[in-house]
Amino acid sequence: MASITSVDLGFLEEKSSWLLHPKFFQSKVGGKPAWLDLKNLPNPQDLLCKKCDNPMIFLCQIYASLEDSDDTFHRTIFLFVCRIGSCCRINCSDNFIVLRCQLPRRNEFYSFNPSEEVENEDFPMSNWPNLCDLCGIKAPSHCSKCKKTYYCTRTHQVLDWQKGHKQICPEIQASQTHKPNNFLVTNAGKSILFKEWALIVDEEDEEDPKDVDVNQEMDKLRKLMQEKKAGTLSNVSEDELDQYTKDVPDDKVFNKFSKRVARHPDQVLRYDRGGQPLWITGKTTEASITDVPKCQYCNGDRQFEFQIMPQLLNFIDVGIELNSIDWGVLAVYTCKSSCSQGPSYKQEFMIKQDLSTEQSL
Repeated sequence: MASITSVDLGFLEEKSSWLLHPKFFQSKVGGKPAWLDLKNLPNPQDLLCKKCDNPMIFLCQIYASLEDSDDTFHRTIFLFVCRIGSCCRINCSDNFIVLRCQLPRRNEFYSFNPSEEVENEDFPMSNWPNLCDLCGIKAPSHCSKCKKTYYCTRTHQVLDWQKGHKQICPEIQASQTHKPNNFLVTNAGKSILFKEWALIVDEEDEEDPKDVDVNQEMDKLRKLMQEKKAGTLSNVSEDELDQYTKDVPDDKVFNKFSKRVARHPDQVLRYDRGGQPLWITGKTTEASITDVPKCQYCNGDRQFEFQIMPQLLNFIDVGIELNSIDWGVLAVYTCKSSCSQGPSYKQEFMIKQDLSTEQSL
């Protein structure tokens, strides 16, 4: 990832799902999570939305190896979010969760040397916990009829039954060769999961930005926040568009954000471990930054590691409804020492900054 003096940018690229398997250690967006530690997975109850109590959905993962320590040779940060838009509050990250996982180079899951890209190579999962057929998180229960399809919660079991499992359950029950599809997205899964992309990371150029018309860039960003789903803007009323744009700030921080992003307008990630976020506005951050808590496992300091950009909303089919999930930037802070204490998947901290100046209660 990024060096001390540079920022790495992430861009989306379409890839076949098999190339996003955990053994290839890819950064990715959408689909099912490509878990790192396949044995000590987080419990489903730890991935429930704090507001509605429904399962959170995998948003993205960033593979960020720290090779200066054997304990962090493989290291991935996972983000999950509640798909229900009404749980998304302004400048509040309660509908998200951030998890950090790391492994030494020699471990019980993956080969010591990089895996060859062979599509049909077998990767046995029978030794590890079952995964939810819909969303890919740990699945403690299964269908009572076929006993071969697994679920994280009753919510996803009912949804799968409605989306087609009722019809195919007898066939699965009779099959002698059926295997759970742990990392591929099922037809029922497509109804709740975000579109899957590979996340390709490259270093940001250090050239001075070209002259940028700030007003033009502000207009572009306003349009971005309106067009959460390309090609559907014509279906939104003018009143709805006004509600999208009324809180866009006109401040120096926003102008700086616009100029910097204009160099690479399709960036969805900025990785700068130990650096500073590129805030989208100066009106909602001061109090939040001082509230970054210490690591709950080692009591050490946390530091900024990366941020997810608003451009990602255009690629994951969140819809354009006024109550859909939304953000300005998502700034992720992780344990500065990347400690090994605690569970395999350790919760980290995130600041959700929106364009609005309104503070959540």
